[in-house]
Amino acid sequence: MFWAIGIAIVGFILFRFFSDVNKDNDDLTGQALDRKFAIIVEQLNLAAFGGNGVVTTVNKRNFNLYQEGKNQFIRFTYGTGHLTIIWKYKYYQKEVVHEKTFHDVRNLSIFEQQRIADNMMSEMAVIIQRHQNNVVGY
Repeated sequence: MFWAIGIAIVGFILFRFFSDVNKDNDDLTGQALDRKFAIIVEQLNLAAFGGNGVVTTVNKRNFNLYQEGKNQFIRFTYGTGHLTIIWKYKYYQKEVVHEKTFHDVRNLSIFEQQRIADNMMSEMAVIIQRHQNNVVGY
């Protein structure tokens, strides 16, 4: 009896997961991931690279934003309706990584994208300042 309930639960979880993966595929049909989150990418590009960052596509669900020769790197990963942004910053050969996942981002408005970008930029500003202080010993 308990094994039947366990199998049903696992089956339901797998069904939900594959359903969400199919929704991801629908979201990205005819639209690159960096275009889906264009406002976030544009704002983070301005903040981190003065607008000179370059998007490189890793695969359908991952891309990077960086500028050659700079000390920052931002990775975007999308899956099952969630967006994870990983922002790496290096200062005097010491790296800090800030990772944040935003849930239910399938249909974001311009304002919601702006809010995500603002959130990441304000959090990262604090992290960078703290990291720089720790590295130089303040």
